[in-house]
Amino acid sequence: MTKSELTEKTGDFLLDIAKLLVAGVVLSSIFDNAMSKISTLVWGIIATIAFTISGYYFLYKSLKK
Repeated sequence: MTKSELTEKTGDFLLDIAKLLVAGVVLSSIFDNAMSKISTLVWGIIATIAFTISGYYFLYKSLKK
């Protein structure tokens, strides 16, 4: 496996994590949980944005070469 392929797979993995975070935040807001809904949404949005940016960075880096 080349470095470019590994970088692309890392980007895909991070984008999948971002999608799972969105689903987790939606599901946790439906059910009652110990944390407040506002903090769950804020932390979920921050984490999703971070994973999405990281994923697209790795994908861009793999396609750049």
